Amino acid sequence: MPDPEPAGPTTGTDFERILDQALDTEQVRESLARTAGAPDRARLRARALAARAAITAAAAVEYRDYTAARAAATDRRARCDEAAGASAGAHGEGRLLPLLAVLVTSQSAVAAAVFLLSGFALSSLGGRPYIGGGLITAGLIAAAVAIGAVVGDRAWLLTAAAHDRSADDTAPASGDDPEVAKAWEAWELALLERGMVPYLLGRLEESRLSERGGRSEP
Repeated sequence: MPDPEPAGPTTGTDFERILDQALDTEQVRESLARTAGAPDRARLRARALAARAAITAAAAVEYRDYTAARAAATDRRARCDEAAGASAGAHGEGRLLPLLAVLVTSQSAVAAAVFLLSGFALSSLGGRPYIGGGLITAGLIAAAVAIGAVVGDRAWLLTAAAHDRSADDTAPASGDDPEVAKAWEAWELALLERGMVPYLLGRLEESRLSERGGRSEP
């Protein structure tokens, strides 16, 4: 869906495109064909281009509705972008959690290995078994902490992935807003049916009346 120029619907190529559609309608083509002395298509088009302001006034209400819908859509997109930025900041801060989990896991695993090896070594040598047993217990605790950190890290990653998918699903599409597209189509139709076609038929009717008046003069 193209947007008209910021200055309004009388500028840009949209007016000319809809004008060409009006010239191609069956009503206008038949009127051109049966009107003797009528201006040709090019001259009729030039007259319509010169009367842009008067023609577009017929669809002024629909154009105001379109600009209001576009402004509302722009505001919604701005709010969505702000929310997305805040979510991205929170997500960036949340990345510290898996980093800490990795550090805890690695340190706990190393500590578990050292404690267990030392404890089993002391127990096998038979010296001070209570020290070896304590080291083995400490190693088991460190191993449990490492396993817990791994499980917590995986759970966080799954939760974060689900949250990201949910955010993607609820984010508005970057394409045209449905309300804006609907308002645009309503303006185009009003401009064509209430502005362009009546204007063109009116100019052709003027040509017919002028031709009849010229023939009736002595």
